[in-house]
Amino acid sequence: MNAKVVRNSLLVTSIFILSIFLLRSEKFALGLNLVWLKVASLDLNLYNIAEIDFFVGLFFSLIFFFISITLFLHYSKLLQIKFFEWLINALKNSNFEFLVGVIFLYLLILVSLTAPIISPDDPSFFKDIHLTKLNQPFKRLNYIKLKFPENFLNEKERIEQILFENFEEERRIYFIQIKVEGSLVRLFRDKSVEEYEIEKIETKDGNPKIYSDLFLLGTDEFGRDLLSRIIYGTRISLLIGVFSVLVSFLLGSLIGYSAGVFGGFIDNLFMRFVDFFLSFPILFLVIFLIAFVGNSIVLLILVFGFSGWMYVARLARNETLACMKKEFVQTSILAGQKKFLIVIKHILPNTFAPILITLIFQFSNVVIAESALSFLGLGVQPPTPTLGGIIKTGYDYFSLASWISFSSGFALIIIVLTFNLIGEGLKKFELR
Repeated sequence: MNAKVVRNSLLVTSIFILSIFLLRSEKFALGLNLVWLKVASLDLNLYNIAEIDFFVGLFFSLIFFFISITLFLHYSKLLQIKFFEWLINALKNSNFEFLVGVIFLYLLILVSLTAPIISPDDPSFFKDIHLTKLNQPFKRLNYIKLKFPENFLNEKERIEQILFENFEEERRIYFIQIKVEGSLVRLFRDKSVEEYEIEKIETKDGNPKIYSDLFLLGTDEFGRDLLSRIIYGTRISLLIGVFSVLVSFLLGSLIGYSAGVFGGFIDNLFMRFVDFFLSFPILFLVIFLIAFVGNSIVLLILVFGFSGWMYVARLARNETLACMKKEFVQTSILAGQKKFLIVIKHILPNTFAPILITLIFQFSNVVIAESALSFLGLGVQPPTPTLGGIIKTGYDYFSLASWISFSSGFALIIIVLTFNLIGEGLKKFELR
């Protein structure tokens, strides 16, 4: 694979990211304005999780935006950055599967870290359910806006209500048809008709100003924007997958390396412990544990982590036994070096690659298992969006809204495919 293919792939990715931020420029600008107002007023307190989440997303949005701009300038030869040259050379020496997987992973990280910025709406917000529920992809609805009330204390309060309390969305009134009769505006909404005084509505040249809202992936049974829910559902899947794999790595490597280094009774004891847990079907074990400890995100991470450490332990033990026979390890043992230092300095660096590949494939299994549990109603509970929960909704309304299952299922496929491509790419690189 030549450097030109890598450069063009990175350029397309950067342009795509810049396009996303361009589409969300209004929310991006509001966030930056709010930061400035908070700093100017010395009000740096964050009062709830939504605010913390938003400002973290805004911070990472600036980072991704800066990276995309500098990469574009580097490609145009207006700016020379050594890091990008090193990255291009590193990816050039890899294979196509790894390149595609890394680009997809970069986009998934972007979606996870900047979800509050790039999502069109709050994933749990719904309004005018009779008009917005089960809308098809690319469906456009017209609406008018009520005027701002006059009770805002300052600009900072206005922006906070828009960003964190869905005030902008609450002002919307969707309609099918509109008629103006003198000072009254009549809105035909499904089977009902509502009247509003024109002085309470935003107008242009004396007539109600009509806006439109585009639902790229449609809406669900409550009229919630499906794209926003998939973005946040992807974030939940990645969060559970990453930390579950981390728990599996810490527990499995501790047991596996200990069994391989100490051998004898400890090896037999740990391996029988591993065999005991391997005798249970994983999904049954997960359901069994959830029945006792619950199904919050933290507990799901622990449950999936404790259900996958056995494979890491066996691999770490086998790789350690093979590594212990090598001359540089035997020399360290004869020199009287402590076994803990031998593992850290010699065994771990030489056995980490196969363990990493295993963890990558295990990540895919965790994401699928989490989606399966959410589909069964045993995962993260509504209204928190999960890909499995969205697929279940699409299953219940499949004859009316098949796009719900297809769009969320496609997002799940992209996540699993990303990590499988990276795993396959690393495996091919190891075999070379």
